[in-house]
Amino acid sequence: MTQLFILQLVCCTITAMLALHLAMASLQVRWKQQRYEISRWLLCGAMLLFSIHYFLQMTWGFRGQGADVGAVFNIMFYTPVSFIIALSIINMESTKNIVYRYCLRGAAAYTLIAIVFVCGVIQNGSLRIGSLLYVMLALFVASMAYFIYSIRYEIQKRKKKLLEESATDLMPYVRYAQTSLTLLYISAAFMPIVILFNTLLLYVGPLMLLIIVFFVHSFVSLGYYISPDDNIINEQDELVEQIDNADIKDEELKVQAPQELLSQERLKQIETALRKWCEDGMYKDCNVTIYSLAANLGCKKYELTEYFNLSEHTNFRTWLSDIRFNEAIRIIKNNPEYNNDTISIECGFSSHTQIYRIFKQKTGLSPSQWCDHIRQQQL
Repeated sequence: MTQLFILQLVCCTITAMLALHLAMASLQVRWKQQRYEISRWLLCGAMLLFSIHYFLQMTWGFRGQGADVGAVFNIMFYTPVSFIIALSIINMESTKNIVYRYCLRGAAAYTLIAIVFVCGVIQNGSLRIGSLLYVMLALFVASMAYFIYSIRYEIQKRKKKLLEESATDLMPYVRYAQTSLTLLYISAAFMPIVILFNTLLLYVGPLMLLIIVFFVHSFVSLGYYISPDDNIINEQDELVEQIDNADIKDEELKVQAPQELLSQERLKQIETALRKWCEDGMYKDCNVTIYSLAANLGCKKYELTEYFNLSEHTNFRTWLSDIRFNEAIRIIKNNPEYNNDTISIECGFSSHTQIYRIFKQKTGLSPSQWCDHIRQQQL
């Protein structure tokens, strides 16, 4: 049994297990979110396609017939797999219009590759298509570059919006996003090597397989943190995209996102409503967003944004973190026996790691260290 066959067998087995893991993940999560479920099944399909690819490689021995034959076969499989993986990420990050445009461009790219492949086979009568292989490779590299650009752009845009509009712990999302980009960067760098050179494949293949495993597990982990109320992509995003990109003349739409500053009277009304919201302990809801807060107060999202900018000189996330931090300080002073998990629940932090990072940022100490420091001062 050759080393190449063993590598293909391992890749086939692991990708099949990843597909099964993704398929069974819905039995483990607490809640189901539609966009996440769609992306999960897309990833499951990509892993299954990967597994079929390696099974065919073992059965028919395309790589054994020569590097050029193996390269043609790999391009025909790796392109749709890369496209589906990228689509699963973009579906989580972008609006429906962007997903639709990505699908059209990805389909067009694969169609060009397929046309070159068919022309090569007809011209040469076999999978040895000669110089057309390099045309396929160039189209494949260009497609990968587009996939990476699209994902990086959408992830950065989504992360910025989450920082502005959400106050939950973003570490699960950050891990998933970083793993997504790492997967694509390394894949793009080494994919031509994997496609063209059998010898280097034995060294690069296990690394790429390991990255795919990390990506799948980070994606599944992200699902544990998503609740039915999470608007990964929400209606407001769809509206903003229409206004920004579609040259809309409808004044009714534009009224929903006005630019004028709020009056002093309106600022006072929002301040009063926010004070009552805090007094009622509504900040303890770890899933609150600027949209849910605006709905609770009976105002618009843009009004809250303007209020935080003009009156508090901060943003929603920082304001709410300060409210929760001050409550955590009070609880620790009154109940020093509480642990981080209890304090997190009482204050509305979405995880004990979030409260740990906020304490480190504001005091330079962990909650337990800060509590010990307070005790020493009292003594």
